[in-house]
Amino acid sequence: MGIGWTTEGRLLVKRYSKLLATVAVLGIVAAACGGGGGSSGSTPNGGETTTGGGTSQTPSLPTGGTLKIASPADIAGGWDPAKEYEALAFEFYRCCLTRTLMSFDGTAGTEGNVPHPDLAVAEATVSSDNLTWTFKIKPGIHYAAPFADKEIVAADFITALERLSSDEGSAGGYPFYFSVIKGFDDANGKTGKITGLSAPDDHTLQVQLTQPTGDLAYRFTLPATAPVPAEAAKGHIKDYGRFLVSSGPYMFEGADQLDFSKAPADQKPVSGYQPNRAWILVRNDSWDKSTDDLRLAFVDRIEVQIGGDPNDLANKVDAGEVDFDIGDVPPPQQIQKYQADPNLKDQIHSNISDAIRYISMNLALPPFDDIHVRKAVNFVVDKDGLRRARGGPLFGEISTHLILDDLEGNALKDFDPYPSPNSQGDVAAAKAEMKQSKYDSNQDGVCDDPVCKGFLMVTDQAPPYPDQNAILEDNLAKIGMTPDVRSGDRYTFMYAKCADPAAKVAFCPSPGWGKDYADASTFGEPLFSSAAIGSSNYALLGASSSLLSKAGYTVTNVPSRDDEIKACGAKTGDQRVSCWADLDKEMMENVVPWVPWLNDRDVDILGERVLNFTFDQSAGLISVDHLALVNGGA
Repeated sequence: MGIGWTTEGRLLVKRYSKLLATVAVLGIVAAACGGGGGSSGSTPNGGETTTGGGTSQTPSLPTGGTLKIASPADIAGGWDPAKEYEALAFEFYRCCLTRTLMSFDGTAGTEGNVPHPDLAVAEATVSSDNLTWTFKIKPGIHYAAPFADKEIVAADFITALERLSSDEGSAGGYPFYFSVIKGFDDANGKTGKITGLSAPDDHTLQVQLTQPTGDLAYRFTLPATAPVPAEAAKGHIKDYGRFLVSSGPYMFEGADQLDFSKAPADQKPVSGYQPNRAWILVRNDSWDKSTDDLRLAFVDRIEVQIGGDPNDLANKVDAGEVDFDIGDVPPPQQIQKYQADPNLKDQIHSNISDAIRYISMNLALPPFDDIHVRKAVNFVVDKDGLRRARGGPLFGEISTHLILDDLEGNALKDFDPYPSPNSQGDVAAAKAEMKQSKYDSNQDGVCDDPVCKGFLMVTDQAPPYPDQNAILEDNLAKIGMTPDVRSGDRYTFMYAKCADPAAKVAFCPSPGWGKDYADASTFGEPLFSSAAIGSSNYALLGASSSLLSKAGYTVTNVPSRDDEIKACGAKTGDQRVSCWADLDKEMMENVVPWVPWLNDRDVDILGERVLNFTFDQSAGLISVDHLALVNGGA
């Protein structure tokens, strides 16, 4: 998932051997992500755990009440599933607002990453040439108000994908995952122009592909494929999120007041989505638990307040005013307090989030157009120092390459092309690389070219990033590099600037990336393909000469791995897994677009009202629909 990733940007554990058995049944072959994420649920307040397996069995927990959540910032895509690419949004879509043909059950570990039929009756039927997939859709399932009398039908999935095929409709999203559908890239939002999609009847969706795609079932778990009523889509290519029609257990408050009979300009948006202020979700009365094996939905209402200082929000959690803060790194003093108190220690949770934190370098901007500079930066960065600034080993393990180990069958588990003592940086090795750079004229291991001074570094302004930035500035100074540091809001500033080629950001040290689903293609395609430039490929790997010229770059050529990415995406089984591992290794040695530094863990502190904490491995976040409140919140 997603702009990137986890709660701070978008973004998505399985044991490898078990997944292969599962995907063989589904007709897809995708690698698994890492084990060790903990049990499928934990219950610090004495509730019963939930179980996986595609049937979220309802434990004996109280229902009702209002769950109160804090988020440091609004999401970037405005709640439009075609544009939204953040793990926080992915979780709220999965748990609460939308259903898709295939989805996840909100549990941790192996089962949490297994796609199960959701609005589909069963897994798709796949033709012998693997080019035609046929989904049968559950009959009798209705949308939330104001379309409570409208059944979800096959044509509604086509409407969703038509929206996604539009450049305007999917800006900042992930349309590249669906280029394998015949006609998708040429449709540009026009009705009936995706020739590979058809609805033989209301409950059958047929998908024709241009090439075998082993992970297509996973792609139909993505929120952008959630059904959209044609009436609601009209006139809302830019702002559909404020007019979202729900298919999940919840809807935005005020959705029942939407009036799509009026001209789009005269329609009033939902009251429950107040940009940069709050999200308020209430029950969707059309949702029927008997048709949904994947969601629990204990609480009646979910209120998310937007904004606030992390320390103030931590104090609100401690005081019981907020049940948890879903977007911030818990302050060190709060973690220490909960770890030290026997009555509080069970309220802190750390789970493998299937995500990587990294520093992206722009291959089209000097001095990062020189591979020796990029290698020198990999050697000099104090990865352990960055981790300590974040909170230490509780927050993850040091990363040494581009894709999660378990998505590659652990083939690169011991691969570390830029080692340093205790992962704290190797200045001598960094200088040895810099000596080979065209930007070190006297070959003393220190950059002496003016381009090494004042290159643009765009970063998150919130803790712990200021402390991490100070470490990086000190690291870079040792090889003669001095960035011009600009800080701002993670979503509206940092991600927006890093994603925009025209902004000419040279160094982007704050991103994280979580899988969109449990396959290495969800790193390869969105992070390193030319199709993702302007969205999530900050390094501009694969940028064409015309794109670089149009954006005003003096560098005219950068490396591309588009052909290799396409080749890996078409493979299946062990060949698919090894292909991605080989490409990862080759890029770390011969392209070096990043400094990967942390295999992330999601750390959460919950208030004492919360029962039944469960980690949603698919999104890499708390499973919101599994949470219940003491005495139903009374």
